[in-house]
Amino acid sequence: MWRSTLAEVEFDRIADVYDETRRVLDEETLNGIREMLTKHACHSILEIGIGTGRVSLPLMRSGYDITGADVSRKMMQKAKVKGVANLILADGRVTPFREKSFDATLMAHVFHLLDDPLVVMREAARVSRVGVFALVRKSAGNRPWFPFYWGGGPQQTGSGEPEDEDTAKFFEERRERFSKIAEKYHWSWDSSRRLHNWRREQEILETHPPDDLKVVSDVILNETLEDRIARFQKGAYGFMSAMPAEMREEIVKEMRANTSSLPQWARRPRHEVYQVAVWRSDSLSPPA
Repeated sequence: MWRSTLAEVEFDRIADVYDETRRVLDEETLNGIREMLTKHACHSILEIGIGTGRVSLPLMRSGYDITGADVSRKMMQKAKVKGVANLILADGRVTPFREKSFDATLMAHVFHLLDDPLVVMREAARVSRVGVFALVRKSAGNRPWFPFYWGGGPQQTGSGEPEDEDTAKFFEERRERFSKIAEKYHWSWDSSRRLHNWRREQEILETHPPDDLKVVSDVILNETLEDRIARFQKGAYGFMSAMPAEMREEIVKEMRANTSSLPQWARRPRHEVYQVAVWRSDSLSPPA
């Protein structure tokens, strides 16, 4: 199931800061998407979860015929201003299109929003002549800020580093401090959402193996600690949409006060590998 109501509210709230808090997709990744679409002879594309058009706009400029669907009206308003014309407010579980209306359906970093991705994938396959394409991220680096403000330790960040005594102590202190701040503002974390995006994406590749899979880019992101704090401060993440502004500012102060204590692995450039997965429409057909 798509958490449509939750996603709509959260993305409506962060629509104004979404683009400025996300990096522009690098040309290597975009070229990889284009190459996979060309390989499978796809021209007309439905993007489910089009958002502000970060992926579809460059594809449009390359000559692809793009239609976008999303549950967030405000995100799509941003896409419309950029020049994406064919947009529809729709839930990915049930789209208002006839069978085989498009050559392909594209989803870019959408899987982590899906409680039951197979439902959406089958709907995407129904309206696609060729199949379902997905841009997924394969973690190859750390995610230091999640354990920083809600806990979890480096074993949950993909850092690959052992948790020594000093690191364990640092994260335990952060968890305790965050719990106190959350309690102060009567804010609770939805524990069902603790799974990192890349982990959910890789999980789907394992449970529903694609018919084609290609690594399209290998990216090193040189973000400073202040860059990461600033993104948090702007409320750039959907899970923060219900977080009181005062609470967010208090956490930001904690971050800045403790950056010197962060383990060395958390200071390294982030390494990300992107893949394009393809499922043929007939391989996603429900069993008879």
